Amino acid sequence: MHVGDIVLVRPRARVPADGTVTEGSADIDESMITGESRAITKTTGDSVVAGTVAAGGSLRVQVKAIGDQTALSGIMRLVAAAQASGSRAQAMADRAAALLFYVELASGILTLTYWWFAGDKEHALTRTVTVLVIACPHALGLAIPLVIAISTALGAKMACS
Repeated sequence: MHVGDIVLVRPRARVPADGTVTEGSADIDESMITGESRAITKTTGDSVVAGTVAAGGSLRVQVKAIGDQTALSGIMRLVAAAQASGSRAQAMADRAAALLFYVELASGILTLTYWWFAGDKEHALTRTVTVLVIACPHALGLAIPLVIAISTALGAKMACS
C-alpha cells in the first residue's frame, strides 16, 4: 500500500491507513483513538484513522499516511516519550529516598551498637532489623510514581470531559 492508493474498507474491518473517504458511508468505531464509545458516521470527504473499525457499511478510502506517519503511530510515540521522561517530582522523590536510605542505615547501626553494648546481645539484631524495616524509604520510591500516574490519568480524564 502506498500514499494515494484507494482501499476498500468492508463492514467490521479495520481501516488500514489514515486517509480520506472518497466513496461510501459507514459508522466508524474510533474509541481506540478518541475514547468516544459511540460510532461516528463517516461519508465522502471525511477523514479516517488507521486501526479504527468500520461498524457498518463500506468505504473507499484514499490513503494519506502509512506506517510511522499515521495518527496512531504518533500517539504511540507520544506515550513512549511521556513514559520515558521523568518528572521533577520523581527526581525529587528519588533524591529524598536516597537521603532517607543513609538515615535508615545510620539508625540501624546506632540501634545495633546501643543494644549490643547495653548487654542485650540476643535482641540487638532483632531490634536492628525492626528499625531497618520500619525506616525503609523504598515505600516513598514506589508511592511517588503511582501518585504521579494516578494524577496524570485523572487530569487527562478531566480534560476530556
